[in-house]
Amino acid sequence: MKGECSLLACLVCLGLSAAVAGASFTGLGFVGSSLLLPQNRLGGSAQCLAAPSQPSIAGTGRRSGRAPTLKMTAATPETAESDSFSAVARDVPRYRFAPSPTGSLHVGGARTALYNYLAAKKNNGKFVVRIEDTDLARSTKESEASMIADLKWLGLEWDEGPSVGGPGGQYRQSERAEIYKQMAEKLVAAGHAYPCFCTEEELEEKRKKAEADGSQVAYDGTWRDADPEEVKKRMEAGEPFTYRFKVPKGKVVTIQDLVRGRVSWDVEATLGDFILLRSNGVPVYNFCVAVDDALMGVTTVVRAEEHLTNTIRQVLVLEALGFHVPEYAHCSLILGEDRSKLSKRHGATSCDQFRLEGYLPDAMINYLALLGWNDGTDKDIYTREELIEAFDLTRVTPSPAMFDTGKLKWINGQHLRALPAEEFAERLGAAMVAEGLVAEGNEALATHAGEMLQQKCDLVNDGVAQMRDILDYQLTATAEQDEAAPQILGDDFAALAKAIVESHAKGDMPTGPDAEATFKDWVSAIGKATGRKGKRLFFPARLAITGNLAGPDIGAQVASLALAEAAGAKGVVPMAARMEALGKFVEERQDLLKSKARGGKGGAASVPDEAVPQRIFETVAKLAPAQQREVLAAAEGLLQQSGGKGAAKPKKKAGPTKVLDRSGNVEPVTRLDIRVGKILSCEKHPDADSLYLEQIDVGEEEPRQVISGLANFIPLDDMQGRMVTVLCNLKPVKMRGILSSGMVLCGSNEEHSQVELLEPPEGAQVGEHLLLDGYGVMQPGEEDAVLKSKSQQNVWKMVAPDMALDNEGKATYNGKLFATSKGPLTCKSLRDCQLG
Repeated sequence: MKGECSLLACLVCLGLSAAVAGASFTGLGFVGSSLLLPQNRLGGSAQCLAAPSQPSIAGTGRRSGRAPTLKMTAATPETAESDSFSAVARDVPRYRFAPSPTGSLHVGGARTALYNYLAAKKNNGKFVVRIEDTDLARSTKESEASMIADLKWLGLEWDEGPSVGGPGGQYRQSERAEIYKQMAEKLVAAGHAYPCFCTEEELEEKRKKAEADGSQVAYDGTWRDADPEEVKKRMEAGEPFTYRFKVPKGKVVTIQDLVRGRVSWDVEATLGDFILLRSNGVPVYNFCVAVDDALMGVTTVVRAEEHLTNTIRQVLVLEALGFHVPEYAHCSLILGEDRSKLSKRHGATSCDQFRLEGYLPDAMINYLALLGWNDGTDKDIYTREELIEAFDLTRVTPSPAMFDTGKLKWINGQHLRALPAEEFAERLGAAMVAEGLVAEGNEALATHAGEMLQQKCDLVNDGVAQMRDILDYQLTATAEQDEAAPQILGDDFAALAKAIVESHAKGDMPTGPDAEATFKDWVSAIGKATGRKGKRLFFPARLAITGNLAGPDIGAQVASLALAEAAGAKGVVPMAARMEALGKFVEERQDLLKSKARGGKGGAASVPDEAVPQRIFETVAKLAPAQQREVLAAAEGLLQQSGGKGAAKPKKKAGPTKVLDRSGNVEPVTRLDIRVGKILSCEKHPDADSLYLEQIDVGEEEPRQVISGLANFIPLDDMQGRMVTVLCNLKPVKMRGILSSGMVLCGSNEEHSQVELLEPPEGAQVGEHLLLDGYGVMQPGEEDAVLKSKSQQNVWKMVAPDMALDNEGKATYNGKLFATSKGPLTCKSLRDCQLG
């Protein structure tokens, strides 16, 4: 009672009647030990009365991104006597994540939670979770439980909130109804809000009229300055009403957003008097949020940019109630790969889906952090501790982030392969049970499978899929469909298969759980018996025993069969059944076994004429010296038979002329599409300070988007409008989430401390292809329009070591000069150094 009397006394001194004070605060209870009091009836700034045990904060830093600058105010003897309702003390940085339990935790919400968590940990603050469940029609306990479970799975443990408690009292808005009611009444008493008796029909009529007149669709203030007697009469009659906030005339709301900088709104031009409490007593979202942020002592609000416009209403409420306005950081949207807002149509978007697909929580945390933030380096893999150490809100970009499932999977693979072997085996064992491969956990099988597969998986569930392939036996399907199979089958596969089947029948083949230890010795013995070694032995042996041409070590797979059988795994094709199927295959599929002899797929007849010399070289190199001499003698004999002139050259097909090297192969450099380009625009990459994002005209209908690592070497202003040299037919790749379709060629010194653009001469035309001395115009054929395949991608790797600047700074390849129609290409000051 003593505390309540002190509160009433303070309100009377400020000019508020005891009746108003009682109406505003009765039933609120005691939440902390400091008291915020408005300076006058119109609100404005706030005074803070605090007990000695609860120091208060009188200001926050701006645009720091780290802990707000907290100015501590010591309590005085006079204030110590007041111990009444108030906000939680803002004595440390306080961040909150406030989800609405109307569905699953989306990756966007998870990122918001993560940024708040990281900021709180980095700044030795508090991470608060609050459930915003005032949407009674859509909020469910099941959804809340799901979100809580997802946060716990991600490891985002909160300091205050549901199941934890804290000085904020209740952390579900549905449990704070009396607080909102009393705060609304306080605003009415102070002249900042008023009851509105407009019906839904009246409001709809006003909306239609505003639309017809072309004026702003906002409440027109019908009851803003209503006669108090009329208001009293309607209330006594029991007419339903809402509470509306009285928007100040001429008010401008300005915030210094940690992500977006200064943001201002002309309030009157933006909104009308908005509702605080509905006629059924349910408070509206923005009112609840403002009150809760204040009473829970939130110092920094980190949330998605879609909440930016909500800030106007929230700041107005906070100022009217005399509370501190927190700092704000509004993060960018997350987009799908088609650059539209991420949604279910893009695939998995909820944390629970990713969990079920086998993603690791630390990998999700790592990837989500990079969706709109970076530490200024090219680093992609972070531990949780490294993220906490590096995180800074000022490095969150306002540009939209693109959700790249491929990169998430890659990051997950890095984390998965870094796990202790025991942990990976445990996870894989659980996944095998969850996906029905085994009925119950089996430590021996899980340990063996883990050792065999950990370095081959990007997802835990990948290991289950690989185990299914290992336990199955798809010899016929592989023989019919794999491009490499014809050459293996045509190399007397039947003889090797027969030897393997006979060895198994005699009991010589190791097939038990320990098969891996002796399997290579057994294969070597089979090789000696059949006159095979190396690839001629192990590839066909793999096909015969496993039914595949790829996968883990053959011995490890054989051991897996025994362990899986013992564990009662589903889909196991045991070794005896495999040998029986192998024997039948050899008997019944002579069409496949003779494919090489008939000159089928993989035979010499299928090799294109221009590739024959290289194939001869590769094949002969694999032979022993004595065999090579036999081939050489045969080739010399053929040459003598033709009179030393060689065979008649085949007629050339129509199409671009191919420049051949001395071995008859297409010269790799002529397969590169290098053109003159002009930079139309250049900006910093939103997620990497060392990269530039350039739009370059290379003579096509649309500019090329190219990402280069030049930000540390060439000022941004110097890039605009520059003529450059662009390699255009490399396979497009994503660099920090953005697709790059080309490479800007540059020169660099040996230490890579000096980098300069390779510049075309004055007068060179945008889009023209380079010329190379001795080869002519470098314009590759259609087959090399984009270097996609592995062999094509190796072209640049072959060419790059021989690209250089000569002693005059001119671009060369193997000493031959690159040029345009107007002359050679050069770097400004670099000489005798690398080009690439």
